[in-house]
Amino acid sequence: MDEKQISRAYLETLSFSDLSALADRFGIDVPLDLDRRFLIAELLEINEELNQSQEEMIVSPKADSEEKEFKLPKNYNETQVSCVLANPAWLFVFWNLGESDLHMLKGLGTYSLKLRVCSLENPKDPVPEEAFEIQTVTESQEQFVLLPTGKKYIRIELVYITPTTGKVLAFSPVVSIPQGAPVINDLQLGRDEDNYSEIIKLSGIRKILKNQYKNYRHSFS
Repeated sequence: MDEKQISRAYLETLSFSDLSALADRFGIDVPLDLDRRFLIAELLEINEELNQSQEEMIVSPKADSEEKEFKLPKNYNETQVSCVLANPAWLFVFWNLGESDLHMLKGLGTYSLKLRVCSLENPKDPVPEEAFEIQTVTESQEQFVLLPTGKKYIRIELVYITPTTGKVLAFSPVVSIPQGAPVINDLQLGRDEDNYSEIIKLSGIRKILKNQYKNYRHSFS
């Protein structure tokens, strides 16, 4: 008999000895004094568990034969540069070079890869009001950049420079720089910190200024 066809109606037609024989096939130890109703309920429960486990093991042939379509992101293998504001003074810049640009750069022979830091008065300005370039770290595709003070918007351009030419490979989205109070941004530590009234000094301004200088100013000495 196929265990999958077991039903309560069918089991009710069997004698206790037949039920015991069927239970033995399922590996169930049946006491002689076991109530017939409990034995039928136990057989139905065991049969249901077996059917569920077999269904979980079935793999659809259609699912096996069909290959899942894998789509790469649209920007895969493109030259890109992006940046994240670490704090009002430092920008974390990271970039990637696509294969076509890598092949082109190798064909140039001598070249240098640089980051051009562009300061903008307005985020949609096509031409920066100021710009300076930083040499990228060899074999690295990420770098911290010290931002110029007092600038509202920054855009990073990834450029290559040769002895005869230069070109922008990619540029980042425009980053908005939080604007602090001029009294802190323009501070000359050791010269200006005592030019406050006694009431202002009680506010803890000295500690604020020292932390600002320590954490957000870069030493070039």
